[in-house]
This record gives sequence, C-alpha cells and structure tokens, in this order.
Amino acid sequence: MNWLRNITRGKTLIRGLDHVAVVVSDMDRSIEFYTAVLGMKLIKDGRAEGGLKKSFIGTDKKAVLALTEEKAGSGSEGGSAGSVNHVAFFVDDIERAGGLLRERGVGFIEEKVGQDGRTKAYHFLDPDGLELEICVETGKEAPQY
Repeated sequence: MNWLRNITRGKTLIRGLDHVAVVVSDMDRSIEFYTAVLGMKLIKDGRAEGGLKKSFIGTDKKAVLALTEEKAGSGSEGGSAGSVNHVAFFVDDIERAGGLLRERGVGFIEEKVGQDGRTKAYHFLDPDGLELEICVETGKEAPQY
C-alpha cells in the first residue's frame, strides 16, 4: 500500500460513511420498511423517474441509503459480487430503539453485549434479507464487540 500513501501523502481520504447503495426487489416495500418501521426519512423519491428508480433514505440531516430497485430475476447471473454484508446505524438509546423495533414486529437475529453486560447492538433483517444493525456510539474508531 505504499503507492496509496505516496498518492495521498499520508492524508486520509475517507472521513466517514456517506451512504450505502442497496439493491432492493420492491421499492415500495423497502421505502415503507425504512420509513415506517425504522422511522427514517424519505429524502428523494425516485419512483416517479422510472429506470433505476433510485430513492434516498436518511436522517433529518443527510441521506445514508441509496435504494435501487431490481426486480427478482433481472440482473446478472449468480454470485454475490457487490452485495452488502450489513449496514449499521447509530441510535441514542439502544434499549428504547430495540423496544420500538420489537413493537413494530422486527425479530432480532443477534444481540451483541459488551463486557459490562449491557446491550451494544441488535442485528435484524430488512424485507430483502439485508442484515441491519442498530448500535450505540462507542467512542472508538471501530466497534469493540
């Protein structure tokens, strides 16, 4: 990676997460999930534009997801190239957020607990099976669980 350090002269190019692009099979269903269930905001609704139908979902301050619809059966054959492993969202109160998701019918596939015995993160699936996570701010560069 010396070539990269030479190009950037040691300066970090990446400053944080801007957005994650996710391919969904049903734009209407996904927008409903991210807005009604997770309480996010529809920032730009691309459904009226046709084509790729890119829609942007986020917080009050910025878009964090770019959704593109690809109906089942279209697209390239096989493989998982370009897939997303999971997307993590920070929340202010992990127990409150976890409770709200349970009330909205979300089942958790994993709960991560810190050394102090307190919940640090919940993992669950969106309507297309994409793994999502809600987590607390750790103050660390990377989660410690």
